[in-house]
Amino acid sequence: MAVFDNHIHLRASFKGVEAAKAFEKAGGTAILLTHSPYPEAPITRADDYRAAYGLTLSMADAVRTATHLKVFVALGPYPVEFIHLRETLGDAAAVDATTRAIDLAAKHIREGKAVAFGEVGRPHFPVGADIVRACNGIVAYAMAQARELECAVILHTEDPTPATFAEFASMARRAGLDPKYVVKHHSTPFTRLADTAGLVPSILAKEELVVEALKGGPRFLLETDYIDDPLRPGAVLGPATVPKKTRAWLEKGILTTEQAWSIHHDLPEKTYRIQMD
Repeated sequence: MAVFDNHIHLRASFKGVEAAKAFEKAGGTAILLTHSPYPEAPITRADDYRAAYGLTLSMADAVRTATHLKVFVALGPYPVEFIHLRETLGDAAAVDATTRAIDLAAKHIREGKAVAFGEVGRPHFPVGADIVRACNGIVAYAMAQARELECAVILHTEDPTPATFAEFASMARRAGLDPKYVVKHHSTPFTRLADTAGLVPSILAKEELVVEALKGGPRFLLETDYIDDPLRPGAVLGPATVPKKTRAWLEKGILTTEQAWSIHHDLPEKTYRIQMD
């Protein structure tokens, strides 16, 4: 059976391929390897994203070589990086650097090296209204690019409410992007269309969240948000969590086979326009 981790980070400087092998050994079949900041590749200007993205793309190749996993990639400027760029470059230059990072990600998507922009969005902690406005503008830019490329956008934001979902759905529609191609990473367990405004929630593989999410149907993805950080080993969830939990939930009757297939196969294929088989 397909078992997909929708949001995982891997670093050559820590577990990297070994974490991917743990996922595969537990029964995993596919991952969305999502770009994140690397201490060894600090972002101080737009040109720095070339080397940073290169680390994510190289890791994807390394996992493909060492395992039988399907490895899909998401690339984008991590939202908190905007704050640091703004402090050193100023507002306009920070926006320019971040939109150029979107352009570079678009190039890799166009070349088939990545399937989505991500994670992009705004800081998950309180910030000033000017930062929120600037970050929203960057998201809108990514959404417009996604419409042209016919790909998805993965959002990093504060914990979403129905109002948050509606805000980003409206933003997507203004950019000409169907909200069904917008994924809310690290989502709260809202799954009813009336609550998500058509966005796709991606939920941590925790039983209490999944039980709640299933009340609205299996229209959600599962993730670990494993960050592969030596300072926080196992955070957010360990790399083998999604296959282990999925198997346990099937055995306990929390998930049906049909629901698991929807979560791990059908919805990823529709959202990212990919082939899981």
